Amino acid sequence: MKYIKEYGILLLKFLGFLIGGSLFVSVLYYFLMPTKVVKVISIIYMLLLFLLFGFKAGKQTEAKGFLAGLKIGSLFLFLLFLLSLFLNRFEIHFFTFLYYGILLLSSVFGSMLGINTKKE
Repeated sequence: MKYIKEYGILLLKFLGFLIGGSLFVSVLYYFLMPTKVVKVISIIYMLLLFLLFGFKAGKQTEAKGFLAGLKIGSLFLFLLFLLSLFLNRFEIHFFTFLYYGILLLSSVFGSMLGINTKKE
């Protein structure tokens, strides 16, 4: 029960940051920034978001930080996958899986950083 509550809170925080980031990117797009710049900002934001939550998961674990990052990254990717299925009319491309793989690696890297910077 402890893990469900812990991951549920992280999932809600992730959704909050995801919605906030989407609003920020929408405002940037609205004020006539070039589309390529907005896409790059969106990708960097998602990478940093996965890195941050992976870092937080690594700080909370006792050993094997990469597994904590893999768990939390997989949970977030599952949520993003479901959202993209419904929002993109069930179209999946190769680059989507490549993007998800990079996000997962970012989460794993963040958790490894988190467990290595934990104070004893």
